[in-house]
Amino acid sequence: MSTLPSHTSPRFRFRLAAVHDWGDIAAVTQQAYGQYELEIMEDCRASFQRGMQAVMAAKNNPDMEWWVAETDHGVSGAVLFCHPGATLTALDGSTLTLEQPEARLLSVNPQARGLGLGKRLMQICIQRAHDIGAATLVCRAMPEMDSAIRLCEQMGFQRRAEPGSRQGGKTRLIDYVYTIPPDEAPAASPPPG
Repeated sequence: MSTLPSHTSPRFRFRLAAVHDWGDIAAVTQQAYGQYELEIMEDCRASFQRGMQAVMAAKNNPDMEWWVAETDHGVSGAVLFCHPGATLTALDGSTLTLEQPEARLLSVNPQARGLGLGKRLMQICIQRAHDIGAATLVCRAMPEMDSAIRLCEQMGFQRRAEPGSRQGGKTRLIDYVYTIPPDEAPAASPPPG
């Protein structure tokens, strides 16, 4: 049984994105990542934008799920959950196929920060990884992304790769891996009714 955050949370609702959300997701993602524009090296900025556009364009990909946090005023946060086997464009333009589930492009509107939305969206990704039987969930961040790094560490993600430890499109990324705890006991099935 899933333990996703309640869709009737008094302040925010967390749900799977619908087609009408794509513009809002793109806007929130641009707002959230806009703070890094000046910090990301010039040679990386264009490839970062291309990679983000490629993921945003993959809205009909069955291997990817966008989840949103919203109020009556609209979408305030989003995260992309990618299933193992999802094919993405790396920062260097190459194509990569994921071996493990990943949480990508976690974004919270700067005006909604500090309310726990990022944590709740990451909890959804952890639950989705658990739901599909994965042993781990991967999240990647650039060294400039202090708040994402702090969140990963506070939630129990372990640092697995440092920037510069690889070649190609992942050279600037820090990998964080969350180990999905095994179920303590299978839940009893309700009687047929």
